[in-house]
Amino acid sequence: MALPSLQQIVMLIPGVVMGFAFHEFGHALVATWFGDDTPRLQGRLTLNPVAHLDPVGTLLLLLGGIGWAKPVMVNPARLRPRVLGDIAVSLAGVAMNFLLALVFVVLFVLAETGRLGWQHPVLSETLYLVVMVNVFLVGFNLLPIPPLDGFRVLAYAFPPGAHQLVQTLYRFGPLLLIFLFVTDLIDLSPIYTGIFNAVVWVASPLLRLL
Repeated sequence: MALPSLQQIVMLIPGVVMGFAFHEFGHALVATWFGDDTPRLQGRLTLNPVAHLDPVGTLLLLLGGIGWAKPVMVNPARLRPRVLGDIAVSLAGVAMNFLLALVFVVLFVLAETGRLGWQHPVLSETLYLVVMVNVFLVGFNLLPIPPLDGFRVLAYAFPPGAHQLVQTLYRFGPLLLIFLFVTDLIDLSPIYTGIFNAVVWVASPLLRLL
């Protein structure tokens, strides 16, 4: 796998920083709405990237295409209602990433047509990369593999007696993710394409007005 150029890394930074910060802030905000003040007490109820970025995870995403932020700690026992709250918290991060992708699709179109007041290929490419980073974060985090958000939602579909199985999956989930990433056994491009198309479809009514 070839490393990105310095220019590509610089253009990726806004998307990665905003994507991680908005994703984790989404978890913290919705957890607070459902009654758990743990994220607020830990200083995570903020859009300040410093509170959310993991240096190693951020660097790996910039260089290698996979990374992580500091996970927001949530106490499910304090959520009311518990199950609905836990599912909402899990989906809040990807919802924020989808919203970011939506906003930056609009900005990209405005930049491409010169309606931002300054037309430049680097600006357009940077805005496009913000969209694609957030599309990636939506698709990746919805994978039904622990510890990703998609599995946290899927876990509620397991029968009540499957607690030990769920814990075992959580234990080995990160290794499975690394294996799938290194071996490239699963082609996720159709998922990302579908999410991108959904973003454009949602943005289309607004784009027609601009």
